[in-house]
Amino acid sequence: MDKIKIVLVGQPNVGKSSLLNALVGPKVVISNYPGTTVEVTKVQKTFDGIEMSFLDTPGIYSISDRSEEEKVTEKILFEEEIDGVIVVSDATALERSLYVLLQIMEADIPAVIALNFVEDARSKGIKIDCKRLEKALGISVIPINPITKKGIDDLLNSLLRIKDKKVKFRVEYDDHIEEAISQISSKLKETRLPKRFISVRILEGDEDFYKYLGDEKILDSIKKNLSEKHPKIDRDIAVTRYGIASLLAEEATQIVHTVRGEDIQEKVDRFLLHRSWGPVITMLILVITFGVLLYLGNLLQSILMDLTSNFLSFLHITGNSMPDIVLARSLTGLAAGISIALPYVFLFYLLLGLLEDMGILSRFIVNAERFFGKFGMPGKAFIPLALGLGCTVPATKATRVLSSKREQFYVASFLSFVPCSSRTAIIMGVVGFYGGIRLAFYVFLTLLMAALIWAFAIKKLYHVSREPLLLELPPYRKPLAGNILAKGWFRMKDFIYVVIPLLMVGGAVYGILDAYNITHMVVQPLSVITSWLGLPDVTIIPLTFGFLQKDLTGAMLVSVLGSNISSVLTPVQIYTFGVASAIGIPCINAFAMLIREFGFRRAVSLTTVSIGYGILFAGLLLRIIFIF
Repeated sequence: MDKIKIVLVGQPNVGKSSLLNALVGPKVVISNYPGTTVEVTKVQKTFDGIEMSFLDTPGIYSISDRSEEEKVTEKILFEEEIDGVIVVSDATALERSLYVLLQIMEADIPAVIALNFVEDARSKGIKIDCKRLEKALGISVIPINPITKKGIDDLLNSLLRIKDKKVKFRVEYDDHIEEAISQISSKLKETRLPKRFISVRILEGDEDFYKYLGDEKILDSIKKNLSEKHPKIDRDIAVTRYGIASLLAEEATQIVHTVRGEDIQEKVDRFLLHRSWGPVITMLILVITFGVLLYLGNLLQSILMDLTSNFLSFLHITGNSMPDIVLARSLTGLAAGISIALPYVFLFYLLLGLLEDMGILSRFIVNAERFFGKFGMPGKAFIPLALGLGCTVPATKATRVLSSKREQFYVASFLSFVPCSSRTAIIMGVVGFYGGIRLAFYVFLTLLMAALIWAFAIKKLYHVSREPLLLELPPYRKPLAGNILAKGWFRMKDFIYVVIPLLMVGGAVYGILDAYNITHMVVQPLSVITSWLGLPDVTIIPLTFGFLQKDLTGAMLVSVLGSNISSVLTPVQIYTFGVASAIGIPCINAFAMLIREFGFRRAVSLTTVSIGYGILFAGLLLRIIFIF
């Protein structure tokens, strides 16, 4: 069977994921590109007897070596064996995607444009003349709509012939650039990539292409010549490309009619991004979102608890032998994970995906920056903090957008107070379900209060400059149910594959400890912590398991106390447990990422301080509550 390898390239929020789902469905494999922390998506599809492999790269605005995402895309395009590229373009902003296309075509890589959001462009009075653009570039330009599957078959048919396509379009530069290209090309050996393309990359200062020169003396000579005769040649190359991209877009774009006044998106932004009303509206939407999460989560939790309870009763494992005890406790851990953590984790990711796809989450970041910026938080910090709502691990990686290690470490310390999906599951599944919605709301307010106190304290130690937040706001879009479900599954599948088995193991371990009456040997040395928190000694077990995986905390609490927690713990104790488990204690994956980003010593110090702060804060709150 013939094979074709295709790479998807495009800007952020241009619809690459939607296109990928439309091409092959939700069955994808997401993994880190070797040697990096950047996620790439790999899928396969058989079409008309041809096995097609698709590789979805991260969203980029150009192909360079400035960011890790750009470096990964560069390596995939120019170092791997690929047959062609789909450049996913936004019909409302065609010029920006054409710049990336020109960079790809300079490498003689066959490409096809998948023109997305054609309907949005039409509503704004913009029409793209695809035939004219095809004629100018010498490649296929196919209007698509991943929601209705319009243009998908045309795109697939175009890819069948992409191997035989030859790149005809050539970027022509000014004479001084062409002269420099010729000089470098004459010193290069034959490679898979065109000499002209390699020469341009060298002129742009891309160090990954210096290796093609071989001799360092030649490189030094070229650098000296460039600094003397062409000091700004990299800028001149970029300006030329942008000029050509702008001209191509202008020639292919027709203004059918002019939209008068504000469109609906501008009207919504006027309220949602208002300096005074914006944060209030954001808070209101968040309260509604978490209210929906709590209501639906409680409903699902009740249903699943009844089902799992009936299932365990049906099995009726009552033997006192060790195998029976281990099996019973393992099944209890399984039931707790399914009934307590699963509903909230899955619903959380569905709601997060909904806010993302609608374009609202980016507006939340802007409003949050206005509030937390008053406490010295850098503007760019709100990108990792927003990611932290899903998972602390990618959020820690995302601190790289900040300028210095000092700022990165400063922002990473705040992730201890961001309610990730697992922390949210604890607050909703334990505090909300057994203590009520008001108590869960108090825990979220406590997290905010703890974060503000931390901000004041850390601000005295870290003098961080206030960089402005530069963030492209995606347009508001109608969410696609298939996309939201697919993203929800991608984000929570680790819970199914990792957390559920760990819960069964944890339940079995606790069963063995309890059977041999040695539980006290584990909990007694740490009883000083539970005493400070006003909790039963045995609750140290779920708190400790939370370090392995946050999702284990609530389920392990059920394993050690039983499913009727409200009869064992008072409302104040439930609240204290929620605060203690939500602040400070990272999971082991987050701890490993801290080590990777900041080194072992700083990771240990930050984790130790944040855990101590969380325990101290929860204990002090308990005593304040008792006073009043």
